[in-house]
Amino acid sequence: MFCGQCGQKNADDAQFCGSCGSPLHRAAEAQGQPASSANPSANPVVDSGANPVPSPALPPRPATSASSASADSTPTTTIPTPTSVLSPTAAIPATSAPPTPAMPVSDTPESTVAHRSKATIAAIVAVALIIVAGAAAGLTYHAELWGGKTLPDIAAEHPTATKKSEKAKATITADSVVVKLKASGITAVKRPEFSGAAKGAFLGYGNAKAGQRVRSGSSVVVRESAGPGVPSNVEHAKASTAITMLKTMGVPVHAKQVAVSSSSKLASGTVIATYPLAGQAVTDATTGIYVGVAAKTDGKTPAIPYDAIGTDIASVKDILAKAGENVTTKPHFSSKKNIGKLVSSSPAPGTVLSSGENVTLYYGVGADKVQDATIEQGNAPDYYASELNDAVTGTYCKSTVTDVAKDCITLAQDENGSVYRVTAKDTGTSSDEYSNDILTMCFPFADGNAGDIGTCSYGGSQLPAGEGGMAKRLIAKQWGAFDFGALGGSPSCGTARFAPYGKGCNASKQVVQDSQDMSGATFDMHDFYVFFASGANLDAIEKSGYFDDSALAAAKKGSKPDTSRPFILARDASQYDTTSVPYSKAPEQDPFVPGVGEFSASVKFKPAPTDANAYYLVESGQPDWQSLPDCDANGNVSKAAAQEQGFWRQVQGKYIFSSGAGGWSTTLTVNADGSFTADHQDFAFGGTGDGYPKGSEFVASGTGKFNYSKRNDDGSFSMTCDQKAFHQNGTIGDVTIKDGVRVETVDGIYGLTPCGTFTVYPTGYATSALSDDVKSWMYGVIGNPFPSTLAGPLIVNDSGQLPFVYDQN
Repeated sequence: MFCGQCGQKNADDAQFCGSCGSPLHRAAEAQGQPASSANPSANPVVDSGANPVPSPALPPRPATSASSASADSTPTTTIPTPTSVLSPTAAIPATSAPPTPAMPVSDTPESTVAHRSKATIAAIVAVALIIVAGAAAGLTYHAELWGGKTLPDIAAEHPTATKKSEKAKATITADSVVVKLKASGITAVKRPEFSGAAKGAFLGYGNAKAGQRVRSGSSVVVRESAGPGVPSNVEHAKASTAITMLKTMGVPVHAKQVAVSSSSKLASGTVIATYPLAGQAVTDATTGIYVGVAAKTDGKTPAIPYDAIGTDIASVKDILAKAGENVTTKPHFSSKKNIGKLVSSSPAPGTVLSSGENVTLYYGVGADKVQDATIEQGNAPDYYASELNDAVTGTYCKSTVTDVAKDCITLAQDENGSVYRVTAKDTGTSSDEYSNDILTMCFPFADGNAGDIGTCSYGGSQLPAGEGGMAKRLIAKQWGAFDFGALGGSPSCGTARFAPYGKGCNASKQVVQDSQDMSGATFDMHDFYVFFASGANLDAIEKSGYFDDSALAAAKKGSKPDTSRPFILARDASQYDTTSVPYSKAPEQDPFVPGVGEFSASVKFKPAPTDANAYYLVESGQPDWQSLPDCDANGNVSKAAAQEQGFWRQVQGKYIFSSGAGGWSTTLTVNADGSFTADHQDFAFGGTGDGYPKGSEFVASGTGKFNYSKRNDDGSFSMTCDQKAFHQNGTIGDVTIKDGVRVETVDGIYGLTPCGTFTVYPTGYATSALSDDVKSWMYGVIGNPFPSTLAGPLIVNDSGQLPFVYDQN
């Protein structure tokens, strides 16, 4: 017989294998089991062919007590386990099945089999349950019943949507995406950012990607376009990189050279300043964005380095004076840290200068210098407060800016010296464009006596203490604050303000009056502001009764403003029940001008100051963008361009052409880019007639642009009038009658047309070198004694030798 363990052939009557010692089939028969069934798995498995396949022999396992040897101590063998396979390679004849080794039997064989059966069934059930649970989990996961939500691919859902063009109406808005995500159970938070897309457009996700699974309870950032603007992280970045990025905003981008000192820590070719300011939106898509690119000076060329801001004013003045520049200093309100230091200049910081330029340096002042910086001192009376001056110019913003138009206030000075609030519609070329925004401290009817020069006065040797129209206004106190407004003091007739001298108002229409008819006139609340210099005595102002009690109570719930910085407070008309009263019910004074004590008690100021409503001065030292030369991304500019920019800085200003006799004159205003406005008026008192008893006026006005030509050998300069840019306003021959005066538009602007070639003589030029024709015209404006050198630039129209004299005022 064959051994079932090793396959060795043995004698038929052998009890054990002669090769391996394993018990033969007789041992199985002794247990009462037939040899053929002792191990059914030992039977050969036949494949589809004729060759038999031997059953695998199993490796041994440790013996148990149930497999002990017989009493004669014959050693027992181990029992193979179904864990690994050792297959003999020899083929076994089909008619001779290998014997099955004897199996040891436990004490309770039926129990062992039962337990094994139950374990097998349990395992099968467990596997089945796992399979079912896995299938259910997969189905519910894909159904997004658990495991988070999938972010929709908005771009794929709207393939035709245009998101990058500011002119195209966005078809996908951030709001619509937020609504869509909310409906899907996803929490979304909008994050505005500047871009060339339309305001409100969806730009994508901020902290996840389309198609990504997001956890329940987490918030997805939805990027929303805030329209074009300047990101907050653009300053000090590499200019070439920043300019490339800013060009995606869809508005013009202008690179301007900004000079820094040769020892500056700022590297050439980096962004040093921008307009709009970093973090602010573009308000004028036509103007676009200006980028100031740092360019180190050579240490020899005179300049006002941009990084000189915040340095001692005396040292800056000394350096420029030694370089041959004409330097004056003036006060400007500043933060506490910049008092006595350079805070601004004209030309603006960052400008490379030409030799002999007029330079104004502004140094910082605080609350103790309010009167010095704002009040004109004269003989009659000593203290006169009327127009604001350049001490307050600049941009003021709230601590948090979300909308520049609402959260910032910019005060600028026009060519006439008047301060106005800049709005989006301003062109900056003529006060006519923003006459309604001119700001003043004095209001004609404030003391009930419009004709008294004391209306805008307080204190001094000629006014007893407490008298004068400004005596009970903030400016008269020593608290470091003053108030001002737009077009206050005058009543309104319909929608227009007017001065009621020789005019009346009936049914909301102005009339020439003799009967003092003011039945249709009203006093309307106007824009009004309070200025607080750094270090202002806020407690004293609040205790004076200037602010409304309810406004003060509301302000106590918020944080106090930072009094180390100058700031402006704007009146909120929405907090008042009454914003217009009939003229007849106001005793010839503006009822909406607040004061201290009992003065105008009915219109106490609202709101009271808090950090949230204060507009703080932005001490950025903004460059004069128009006067700076264009440059490349590295800050390089050609010498010719630099010379031209220097020329325009010297020429910009207001000029007058007049004979000094009669009632005619032509005013020419030249801007820093060579553009100009011109206005001619010729009044004839004797030109009266039916309907115009007060005389006749002949007018002509226009706009244009000068182009720089060259510097001449005698030190003068040549420029030409751009014929394509020159335009005369109105219709020639048009006649209107206004306030009893006949007004006719005539052909040509006297002194300017024909608009051809012009010669510019710089400040300091010897008048003896001028032609007799030029000097004869100049006498009418300058008078005697005639100066030996020019106090300002002189522009002469080569056609007719007609001079425009620089207006020193």
